Amino acid sequence: MITTPSQQAALERLAALVAASPHNLVSRSARAELLTRHVPECVSLGRLLPAGEGRLLDIGSGGGFPGIVIAIMRPDLEVHLLDSTRKKTGFLQETAQDIGADVVVHTGRAEDLARPPLAGSFDLVTARAVARLERLLPWALPFLRQDGVLYAVKGEQWERELREAAPTLARVGARVLATPDDVPADQGAEQQPRVVMIARGR
Repeated sequence: MITTPSQQAALERLAALVAASPHNLVSRSARAELLTRHVPECVSLGRLLPAGEGRLLDIGSGGGFPGIVIAIMRPDLEVHLLDSTRKKTGFLQETAQDIGADVVVHTGRAEDLARPPLAGSFDLVTARAVARLERLLPWALPFLRQDGVLYAVKGEQWERELREAAPTLARVGARVLATPDDVPADQGAEQQPRVVMIARGR
């Protein structure tokens, strides 16, 4: 998947809006790495997602990473963004309109919104640096259809998180599809995300 000029312009505009926001959407250090780390990593995640139409929910969207980036890169997906903080969802809505990204924004805590019509209605859920897996799984899995997949972007401690989450995986009825060791490298990618893929259902 090649980034088109219009997509690149939208990605750069997103980074500029996040950097200029008064809402402290990202840390000072992250602000300096928006175009060198955060945007490229989310672009790679977008490339990793399966091809074809589907519904995706990004939990803890914050400044739009990875949700808005995915919406830019993957117009074939119906992208929904969820965050508990109204100032962040307001930013997400305004930014999506500014750059022409087609998204639906939800304000609230995941555990409160995991009911009809959102519960069980998504093919894919993404979460980047939201919470440890043992906490994230009960929040994310209720949104997935049976056999839907959570793409959790994790840090260097992903193996430890996965071990600690083993009882939770058994309790919620989920299975690990792939770990960062299994995911093929995105050739030419500037940043490679560490992704743990977990399916709803045994």
